[in-house]
Amino acid sequence: MRKTGAVLVATESFSGKETWNPMLPFGDSTIALHIITTLEELNVSPILIVTDSFSEKLEEHLFYNTVQFLKSERFEETQMAERFKMGARAIAGECQRILFLPMNLPAILPDTYRQMLMVDAKYVRAVYEGTSAFPILLYCEAAEQFWKQDGKGVPITHVEVKDEGVVRGVNTKEEYEKLIQWNYERGGGYPIHPLVRVCLTANKVFFGPGTAQLLENIEKTGSIQEACVQMEMSYSKGSRLIKKAERQLGFPVTERRAGGLGGGGTMLTREGKRLLKQYKSLVEEVQKSADNLYQDYFGKGIRGKQ
Repeated sequence: MRKTGAVLVATESFSGKETWNPMLPFGDSTIALHIITTLEELNVSPILIVTDSFSEKLEEHLFYNTVQFLKSERFEETQMAERFKMGARAIAGECQRILFLPMNLPAILPDTYRQMLMVDAKYVRAVYEGTSAFPILLYCEAAEQFWKQDGKGVPITHVEVKDEGVVRGVNTKEEYEKLIQWNYERGGGYPIHPLVRVCLTANKVFFGPGTAQLLENIEKTGSIQEACVQMEMSYSKGSRLIKKAERQLGFPVTERRAGGLGGGGTMLTREGKRLLKQYKSLVEEVQKSADNLYQDYFGKGIRGKQ
C-alpha cells in the first residue's frame, strides 16, 4: 500500500469560541485525540494539522502523538481549500498520497478510512447516500494540478460508504450534542467526562442545584407554585428549600408581589438575583476547572495511552 499522510484542517470556529472545541469529550478521550489515534492505528504518517497561531493548548494536548503543526498567521482569512493546499505542500515530500479531513468530523469509523485507503486512484472521495463528503484522498503528484484547476481536471473515483459519520460535521454546541446522541444510538456510547455538583454548606448543605433551579423557575414564572410544578416538586418542599436557604443566608431570596391587574405572585429579591447569578458563575468556573483536571488525568483516555 502506498505511504499515506494526512492533512487535518481546523474549521472557522475551531478556536477562540466556546461553542466549539477540539478537546471536547468524544469516546473515551477527545475529538482531536480520537481522530489522531484512529489515523495512527491505520499507519497514516505524517499527520499534519493546519491551524491558527494560537494552537498551544492543542499542541500540548497532542504532545505524545506524532503530529506536526503548521501555523498560519492568515488562518482566518483563508478558505478551507487554501488551508489544505498549505498542508499538502508541507508534507508532499514525505508520502505518496495525502488524506484530507476537517477536524470537525470525529465520528468517521476506522473501516471507512480502510475502505478509502484500499482504492488506488489519483483522486478518491467518499460518498454517503449520494452526497460527496470527506475524507478526500489525493496522490501528491496530482495534487498541484488539482489545486491549480480548482478541483477540476483530475478524474474522481467515488467510494460509496455506509458510514453516516462522514457527513456528521460539528461546528456548534448544538451540533456537538446531536452528534453525541447519534453516536450513542449507533452503539458508540456516551463520552466520559466529569460531572460537578456544587453545594453551599455551613454545618449542613443549604443551597445546591435544586434550590438554584427553583429560584430560576420562580424568576421566569413569577410563582412558587408554578416553579414547583415545573420541577415535579410539591409546594411544601419548595417552600422548605427557600426557607432553609434564607435562614442560613440571613436575608430573603424571594418576596411576594402585590396583587393588581396582573394578579399577585412571587419574585426574587435583589439579593436573591445576585445569589443565583453568582452561584451559576461559580458552577461554570468549577466545571471548567474540573474539565481541565480531567484532561490532565484522563485526557489520553481512561485506559491511558501515554
